[in-house]
Amino acid sequence: MSLTIAQIEATKQEFKENIARSGLSLDDLALVLNTTPDVIAQSIAMHPRRIEDNWIIRNFLMKYMADNGIEVVPFTALLGDYHDYWFLDDRVVERGLIG
Repeated sequence: MSLTIAQIEATKQEFKENIARSGLSLDDLALVLNTTPDVIAQSIAMHPRRIEDNWIIRNFLMKYMADNGIEVVPFTALLGDYHDYWFLDDRVVERGLIG
């Protein structure tokens, strides 16, 4: 799935807003997702090591925010069921860890 420049910029902003709303730091996300803050930063800047990494971060944020009653800023490009995207390895996404 190739995103347009507008979709990339929107997704970066959506990640930024959702992370801010969640109250989590990049260190917090890295700890939970078994990776480093640099890998998280690289991913949310839309340069992930694996395409699944952004879905893992997205899914974690959406669940965390829902579980804590925090309103989510909807993702406009990373939407729907990741199982529907042939190019994603659903086993990697389901594992829920980046590292």
